[in-house]
Amino acid sequence: MMKKNWKRWLALSLTLTCLGCAGLSAQDVQTKAYIVHADHYQLPYKGNEKAFNHHINPGYGSSLVFKDIKSDGTIEFYGLTDRGPNGDIPKYIKDGKKKIGKFFPTPEFTPSIGVITVNPAKDRADITKSIPLKVSGKVITGKPLPPGLTGSTNEVALNFAMKDLGTDVNGLDTEGITLGKDGSFWISDEYGPFIVNVDRNGNILAKYGPGSGLPKILASRVPNRGSEGLTMDEKGHIFALIQSPLNVSGKTAKTAKYTRIVEFDPTTKETTMYAYPVDTGYKNPGAAKLGDITSIGKGRFLMIEQGKQHGAMQNLIYKVDLNGATPIADNGDLELGLLDGKITPAKKTLVLDLRANGWNIEKAEGLALLPDRRTIAVVNDNDFGMDIAVTDKKAADPDVSDYTYDSDKKVMIYNKDKSVHKVKFSLKKNAPA
Repeated sequence: MMKKNWKRWLALSLTLTCLGCAGLSAQDVQTKAYIVHADHYQLPYKGNEKAFNHHINPGYGSSLVFKDIKSDGTIEFYGLTDRGPNGDIPKYIKDGKKKIGKFFPTPEFTPSIGVITVNPAKDRADITKSIPLKVSGKVITGKPLPPGLTGSTNEVALNFAMKDLGTDVNGLDTEGITLGKDGSFWISDEYGPFIVNVDRNGNILAKYGPGSGLPKILASRVPNRGSEGLTMDEKGHIFALIQSPLNVSGKTAKTAKYTRIVEFDPTTKETTMYAYPVDTGYKNPGAAKLGDITSIGKGRFLMIEQGKQHGAMQNLIYKVDLNGATPIADNGDLELGLLDGKITPAKKTLVLDLRANGWNIEKAEGLALLPDRRTIAVVNDNDFGMDIAVTDKKAADPDVSDYTYDSDKKVMIYNKDKSVHKVKFSLKKNAPA
């Protein structure tokens, strides 16, 4: 049985933060933070060399699962990157229509699994192995899927010269990871959302998506708000979180009171869905973002819920109990409010307020429970330590949002006065590490 009075937290901060938490007062929680070094896995980058010294620090903090504790006390986790370095673009016009998109400064980046090795004796954490994801032996990228495919976000991927970089039919925006009982990995992504089975060498063995192994209604996910967290229970069943409430018929993204937890049986391929009630302090329910999930056995889980509540950022860890929760049908009745008062949702109990215990980073993305069942690890995604820099001699303090790029006319328009500007986009650091 899980102990409620956890006494310590182990924290890996900036790119990784681990917490051993408690339902105790803040002074009873002990924390330890590490910066995770990835010296051997830097991403080559040929722009803004002064700031980045020809490389970008990789981020393996989109998810976390415990791997091993060595005899010398070294702790190993598996971590996961997301789709790779990316950043906001100006408003983008193509064929007279506005499109959404991102800058991809390293478009050939491959989403990868990393081994995170924590050495408490040396006060050091490092990426010691990286496993790139592949299809038929060929590495994939994190670029968006082609329009029309399940999981397509209809995003355009651009370089800093505003050139369209194309799409990847196998592209994944990887977010959740867990270990299968056979030693393979299970990964979730935000595009589909998809659930993917991957062998130890990173080869994709199977891929399940809405209408193709997963409930069709999941295709109503808000773009880039697919499956954020993933775990496996003691029965070998996969549990995946949908990051935010679904947008059924384009009507419910900001009104639905629930998001969904999806149970998937890899043996029978059967799925069951449950309603998770998001907190009520957001400006609207769509502002809620679920992070990672980890099984603690017998239908119970630890889970991260985060976002601005009552005007302040919150990063909260809940214990979630699915025992007695009502299975939800593969339709939009839940989000449309037609099941209000007629179902039993997942039960949630606050375990730890991360910010009350020293967490000062916007996102907590990975969560793992150590074998002592008193210590948890929390990791953050540092967005590869980068943000978008804008250089415009004609504008004061320019920002990406100040511009519209008309790809038909190939001109950059300054939104404040509709004049054409010559603008340079590049990278800048978003953190000192």
